[in-house]
Amino acid sequence: MQGRTIMELLRLSPVMPIIFFCSILFVAVLIERTMYHLSAGKVKKKYIKQVMHLLKKNDYKGAFDLSERSKMLISEVVKEGIKHFNLSRMDAEIAMASVKERVHELLRKRLIVFGTLSFISPLMGLLGTVLGIMTAFQDVAVSGSGGPTIIAAGVSEALTTTVAGIAVAVPAAIIYNYFTTRTQHVISETELLIDDMLLLQYGKKQKMREKKNAEKV
Repeated sequence: MQGRTIMELLRLSPVMPIIFFCSILFVAVLIERTMYHLSAGKVKKKYIKQVMHLLKKNDYKGAFDLSERSKMLISEVVKEGIKHFNLSRMDAEIAMASVKERVHELLRKRLIVFGTLSFISPLMGLLGTVLGIMTAFQDVAVSGSGGPTIIAAGVSEALTTTVAGIAVAVPAAIIYNYFTTRTQHVISETELLIDDMLLLQYGKKQKMREKKNAEKV
């Protein structure tokens, strides 16, 4: 592919424009997902410590306001929990779990693009190679002449589509695994935060009930 312009490469095979479109799609989705994960998909330990500190002091308004100012998705779980702390533990847990699932879906959004590109790009490249080789041999058969040099040149051009397909597929597979792992990390941190909030809130309520029962006795 050295020394060739993009237009020359696109004219090599009917498959090349499709692979080129896949590469543009890959870059566009990569930029969008990266920006989203860097803003909404972060989990700041400092934020979690501040929220837990405020909840320990029963400063629910402070914890809610802090979460309101945050752009992180995990703050939505905190706000939902605070809204439902006046209900039973099961109701609060269900409410937060529901938000956690929405967070999971938002973080996984469009990741299927990377998975799909990593799978179909090599196949598209292989298809282009097969079509190119068929065309090369057909040209030789029609002309009735041609040596190894001519055939090798045709095969070389045909293999370009396979290289292009792999060049898209490998980064797509790496990026897919990266964002999948990152998403799982955020969900794990969210689940830990939910458990800590529930234990803190309803553990306090349990202690208060035990204290009242002891005073009655």
